[in-house]
Amino acid sequence: SKIEHAVLFLDYLEHFISNSATKRVQGYGTVGLAHNTVRTYKSLFRIVKVYEFEKSERLYLNSIDKYTAESFTRFLKIEKQYSDNYCGQMLKLLKIILRDAEKSGLEVHPYSNYIESFKQKSSDRILHVLNPVEIKTLKELQYIPEAYQDSYKWLLIGLCIGQRVSDLLKLTLNDLRKAPTGLYIDIVQQKTKKAVTVGVADPLVIQLLENKFPRRVSQIVFNKQIKSLCKMAGIDGLVSGFKNNPKIRRKEVVSAPKYEFVTSHIMRRSFASNYYGKIETPLLMNITGHSRESTFLTYIGTHQNKDALADLFMQKAGVIW
Repeated sequence: SKIEHAVLFLDYLEHFISNSATKRVQGYGTVGLAHNTVRTYKSLFRIVKVYEFEKSERLYLNSIDKYTAESFTRFLKIEKQYSDNYCGQMLKLLKIILRDAEKSGLEVHPYSNYIESFKQKSSDRILHVLNPVEIKTLKELQYIPEAYQDSYKWLLIGLCIGQRVSDLLKLTLNDLRKAPTGLYIDIVQQKTKKAVTVGVADPLVIQLLENKFPRRVSQIVFNKQIKSLCKMAGIDGLVSGFKNNPKIRRKEVVSAPKYEFVTSHIMRRSFASNYYGKIETPLLMNITGHSRESTFLTYIGTHQNKDALADLFMQKAGVIW
């Protein structure tokens, strides 16, 4: 039987979060939402609570109509000045919760099916990668302070194998495997639960893995230290990028030396970007763990990397003439 008609949105969201360990993950066929996914649902809870307080109203599952969805969107984007990506993510989660409630036999407003998320225009995105020349300068650094040695090794390994930082920093010697064609790393990717094997092509990285395997470092320490390492390597040209403004607690576009924008994301994106157009895209996607080509192309920002396909075309085009 249908449960009580008017269920509070936050009550259902709380129920959803408390059952996150047994939720099926769309697209991957696995069970249990990832820690970071649960965190975003908790952010939605916090934001809706603030919205209700500021608007002096309670949101019910069956009251989130077109007017309410538009009011919530204005609240996110104009009043709170969240980024387009973050606003879009919150609207996407709002819709997921409403659809989940409907599947549970609860009454939701028919408009829930029409709630649309959005994201930053691709032309507005500012992506940073380390190009082969910059990677070479990192590899040729003459002096690395003792405290930075492990982060330096992880950075070079990360740029060579194209994995998420959460998977990179968990690697151990047990994940290495000698194969007839070279050194392989076997990884079960934490986010997708996919098992991938990555071949290591760089002789310096092979040497690090076999003879000087780095010790564990935390992601926080790693993110700080790789900025310093890139500064030491002279990766300091002025570029635009998003930086947090502590006064307004929002990101804004500023101009600063490139090393200031270096974070752990740069390894996987640089790997994908530097090999794009040189290695078949499905093979690259298998290594980086992207399941859709559209997501992969957005990730590397193909508008910034369009020469790669043009170069490939030029190499092959002579065939018919």
